[in-house]
Amino acid sequence: MPRLDAFDITIRTGARGRSRPPHFVINGYPLEFDTHTGSTEPGDVFEAHGDPGSFPHSLLLAGPEEGSWDIEGVTITYYPDGEESYTVELGACTLDDDADLNINHPRPAPVFDV
Repeated sequence: MPRLDAFDITIRTGARGRSRPPHFVINGYPLEFDTHTGSTEPGDVFEAHGDPGSFPHSLLLAGPEEGSWDIEGVTITYYPDGEESYTVELGACTLDDDADLNINHPRPAPVFDV
């Protein structure tokens, strides 16, 4: 992936939420989101913006330090340096103190009919 200037993320929480806002980890460094609205309580939606300004060799949404977090779905819009933005949709998963979510996804290949 080229240098990632910023990304927006929307997280839809399922039955088990978490009380504190999540953070992301880029190349092993934990960072707080620059802005966020909503919550990760059960059934809520959390929207956030991150400005890593780095080449992401790894990019993770960190799981909670205690308990489990059910995620119904995640939408991520990436803003790579010098390129058009693109959006990736991820399905349901459960995170915990031993499971993070990989949110480092390259631009999907173009699709066309032949």
